[in-house]
Amino acid sequence: MHGPITMKVILVRHAETEWNVRGVIQGQSDSTLTHRGERQTSALLAAFAASDYQIERVYASPLGRTWQMGQSLSECFGCSLVAETALKEQAFGQFEGMSTAQLLQHHPNDANALFKLDAEYCPPEGESLAQATQRVISFLQNLQGTKEHQCVCIVSHGHVSQGVLAILKEGTIDNFSRYAHPNASYSVLDFFDGKCIALRWGIATHLLER
Repeated sequence: MHGPITMKVILVRHAETEWNVRGVIQGQSDSTLTHRGERQTSALLAAFAASDYQIERVYASPLGRTWQMGQSLSECFGCSLVAETALKEQAFGQFEGMSTAQLLQHHPNDANALFKLDAEYCPPEGESLAQATQRVISFLQNLQGTKEHQCVCIVSHGHVSQGVLAILKEGTIDNFSRYAHPNASYSVLDFFDGKCIALRWGIATHLLER
């Protein structure tokens, strides 16, 4: 039996953007939120407002789409918001701004390695998913080391979140493509003595169109 949970982390993905809709690879580039993205944000805030989560601080990737979500969440919880570069999306290098369809058509092996098969694959002038995931995992470990807060929210991105969830759930990144994290969905990670002892991922019931 574990003792009490020492830290709860709510991992949120940003809401839908223009490039998400068009299937364009964003990485560390950015695009604006869609109207649907704004509705998704409102739905997420309503779900959190109705929950028992006592979030004491929000950490967000400084990219526009995540920072906007971070601002909304910190206002909702009445807590501070901190920009954290470790939470940025994987850098896709030369592939940023290209559509996934184009990448599949012209570089099918790269696309499959990048999105499905190989976390060690590094896009030209970018970084591998394994590298990006390690940034976030290190941030989470440091966060627990401070013992400053019991419940925090972190706002990050789709692809790197898949790597993080795979490592926390399975101890290895190999099956990262299983851990889809839709726009404005969230996962709940419970930590005890630095280990993730429970994980509920990709929660998106608040997004069901009413």
